[in-house]
Amino acid sequence: MLKTNYLTRSICIMCACVALAAVSSCYDDTDLRNSVDDLTGRVESLEEFRDQVQSDITSLQDIIEKIQSAVTIDNVVDDGDGYTINFSDGTSITIKDGVDGEDGMTPPSITVVEEDGVYYWALENADGSVDFIEGPDGERIPVTGDAVVPQVRINPQTGNWEISTDGGQTWQDTGMPSTGGSGDSIFESVDQDDSYVYLTLRGGTVIILPKTTELSFSFGVEEEILYFAAGESKTLDYKMSGAATVVITKPDGWKASIESEGFVITAPVTENTFAETAGMISVILTAENGQSLVAEQEVMVGEPPVQEDVFSIEVPAEDITATSARVITTCSDMTISWYSGLMPQDEFDLYVVDKANMEDYFLEQVQNTADYYGYTVEELLYAGFLYEPGYGTDDYVWSGLTAETKHLTYAVGMDYEANYTTEFYWGPEFTTLEYQLSDLTFDINVTPQVTSAILDVYPSDKSAYFWTTVIDNSFYEAGYTDEEIMTEILDNAYFYILFYGQYYMGDTEGLNVTGMSPNTDYYAVAFGFDMDALVFNSEMAKEPFTTLESQPTDAYATASMDNYWSIDDLSAYNPDYAGLLQDPTNPVLAAVDFEYNEEATSCVYILWIGDLSSYDYDELYSATLDQGDNAYKGDPAPLFYVAFDSDPTTLCVIAVDANGNYGDMYTEVVTFPESGKSTDYALFDEYYNALMGGYSYAPKASAPAFSKRANYVEREVSQVVSVKKEAVDTKVLKVISNK
Repeated sequence: MLKTNYLTRSICIMCACVALAAVSSCYDDTDLRNSVDDLTGRVESLEEFRDQVQSDITSLQDIIEKIQSAVTIDNVVDDGDGYTINFSDGTSITIKDGVDGEDGMTPPSITVVEEDGVYYWALENADGSVDFIEGPDGERIPVTGDAVVPQVRINPQTGNWEISTDGGQTWQDTGMPSTGGSGDSIFESVDQDDSYVYLTLRGGTVIILPKTTELSFSFGVEEEILYFAAGESKTLDYKMSGAATVVITKPDGWKASIESEGFVITAPVTENTFAETAGMISVILTAENGQSLVAEQEVMVGEPPVQEDVFSIEVPAEDITATSARVITTCSDMTISWYSGLMPQDEFDLYVVDKANMEDYFLEQVQNTADYYGYTVEELLYAGFLYEPGYGTDDYVWSGLTAETKHLTYAVGMDYEANYTTEFYWGPEFTTLEYQLSDLTFDINVTPQVTSAILDVYPSDKSAYFWTTVIDNSFYEAGYTDEEIMTEILDNAYFYILFYGQYYMGDTEGLNVTGMSPNTDYYAVAFGFDMDALVFNSEMAKEPFTTLESQPTDAYATASMDNYWSIDDLSAYNPDYAGLLQDPTNPVLAAVDFEYNEEATSCVYILWIGDLSSYDYDELYSATLDQGDNAYKGDPAPLFYVAFDSDPTTLCVIAVDANGNYGDMYTEVVTFPESGKSTDYALFDEYYNALMGGYSYAPKASAPAFSKRANYVEREVSQVVSVKKEAVDTKVLKVISNK
């Protein structure tokens, strides 16, 4: 009936307004609009305030749950308009400070009352009395558990706060107006001391929460069980902190106490037949704020069982060299899978530090190894990383070790899910021997050319591994010693030696080394090296020579870069090409196609970043020779990483004739508009397959030495080694092939 009357009255008012508007169009409705705006703002403000009060109630519930869960407070942060309370379980709660509310709005005085350890929701009346908030059946509502959290709202007619305890189905008038008081939070204040945080609610109820205290206790022993003879006493070097009270419990007949000399435990004597021969000694610590900690140590009268090691490791002294060592590891448990290894002492000191950290470090290395090979950890372990159960002995010669270096040996049991099944067993330590240079010597004959030299190298020991090449004077200008030069050369040759077996043994004649400049001083060098450790093992023999004067030549070569592809397009065509994308800023592959005249047999080429067409010709010529790569007639086109519609690049090509004379330099500024990209993916297949395996020379097979693949064709291979120099500009990155 009230609803019908209200609608009728509203309709009448609306009709009157329409009639008034028909009489005069000059009516001033400013007051009406201001009144409506004020009402709208008031409603929005009340709704925001209600939401804040509901949030405070939820926060209060969370706080009580923390108290009953023995969670403590790590710290309290003042946010300016409230506080953030950070708890020891990693969670946090934000509450608003009790400052004056907007327009004097007052929240309901909802509080909590504790009885017999249980907190209940309650409402504080204006006279200070407290009534429990009751559920639909008149029951008290606990703050924690499955009970419904009280909901609040402001009645728009009465302006009073109302509470619902059934999820908003029914509402109960609290009789408390939403205006006329002060304070916009049910939390009045937040205070703290060294041990507690005090939350004061409106009306004066104080909730006390303990702060986190650093309670700790250690018996000072690693043994899971401490064994005693009858009547024996042991004094332990215990450590304790943060305790206000200490309670010690022990098995019957045992004594345990904290004395000035330490934590003293005494086993019962044999005559005490009623005493327990084993049990647990417990230390219960309690802090000032009520926090507690229990530490336990198992004790037993008797002899500890003989613990047989699962592993044994032997390192025969006669099998230790400067760069290798024989390590024999035996596993006596035929039911477990396992691993054996070694590491240099300096690696242990840097990454492990303490043997207690070895479990974490080893797991990290297992993960790194799996990532390197593209495996999951489980795939790696099944792929042979671990010895299978029943594999009794690992007799292995570790090579590639560093001379005069201390090494640690170890073994551990591990299952195929990377769970440890034994502790780490640490075997004998050993130190590799001092490195001894051999008496290997070389005779070197050099036939200089204009831009190359032919070497004949004769070692005194035909079975020795050695490396030979040509170096320029830049090493000595930079202050390198012969030993440092040999190390640098082996670093450069590492890939070819290790992966392609490209090394020398026995008499080597007719080795043509290119990449030199005319009329320039060089050294032909040769030295022995250890194949296992890839370190030099002889003195370096060197033969100085000077290249011949350059002669004029008509050799000339040009190049074009008209064929280029988007790597995204290539990946859609063949998913295997997705791995070619190394840098998202250069997502294009461009091929360089060379054209040689009759006199040219090879060229030096480079693709510079930027337009260098105005650069000094002689300086650019010299930089191209210094930084460029070699290409020969019949070689596949190289591929470069570039970007669509980016800054221009400069392609430089210098032809070389059969006698090593350099011709004029071809230069072209090149850009790569996206509109010109190629969609001939079969053509890219041809370029890529040729680049990956179609050079006119092939790396030598690793065994037998000096054997050649069927498609091997003799050609000049540039091997001159120099101290690295800064380029005149930045080179464009190429696709790396097996060149």
